[in-house]
Amino acid sequence: MVKQKIIILYGPPGAGKDTQAERIAQKFNFIIVSSSKLIEEKIFNPALQGDSIIQRERKLFEEGRLCTPSWVTKIINEKVDQFHREGKNLIFTGSPRTLYEAENEIPYWESIFGQSNILAVVIKIKLGTSIFRNSHRRICEKCRNPIIYSKETENLTQCPVCGGKIVARGILDTPETIKVRLEEYKNRTEPIFEYLKKRGYQLMEIDGEPLPDEVSKQIFNKLRPLMKND
Repeated sequence: MVKQKIIILYGPPGAGKDTQAERIAQKFNFIIVSSSKLIEEKIFNPALQGDSIIQRERKLFEEGRLCTPSWVTKIINEKVDQFHREGKNLIFTGSPRTLYEAENEIPYWESIFGQSNILAVVIKIKLGTSIFRNSHRRICEKCRNPIIYSKETENLTQCPVCGGKIVARGILDTPETIKVRLEEYKNRTEPIFEYLKKRGYQLMEIDGEPLPDEVSKQIFNKLRPLMKND
């Protein structure tokens, strides 16, 4: 019987988590669960704008700060439960993002997937790389496909996936917000690594400085032996 798995993909802003998640998903048949997208679906839903909790979370999001952990945890665990019942393999891009979330999500995931079927990957990049990539990052206005900055893409105006208009990410990638996001990652997300190690996890560290194809190669080489089922 095929055992369902979860991959948790970590890395600071600009590490290329979304790009690598897409490639991992295609290579090993996983579904991407993006906490950011789940949050955006809630906070930008026109029907929910009168909700005081949604207003609070949207303000935090647009300031580059992490949303309230208890609120995020509820959204995430509901989705994990749904996908587990559907027999899906899952990959998370940057979630859990706080120690509170990890302590209230990881044990639940272990109870339904099994600890040996949860894998953690950390993409590491330098501070300067993170700032440069974020300040040059753009996305498709229509399908939200991220556009990796390069000489080949710097003048691109249409999304290669759906043909939509390519735009800057706006408030999330201003210098002030990038700085806040990097501080949030260091102070609130990185402590999770020690928590995972104490629970017996071995974090797979990846050099995220090279071009995306080389980063993918590193990840595939580490994941491939672990995709086999007992």
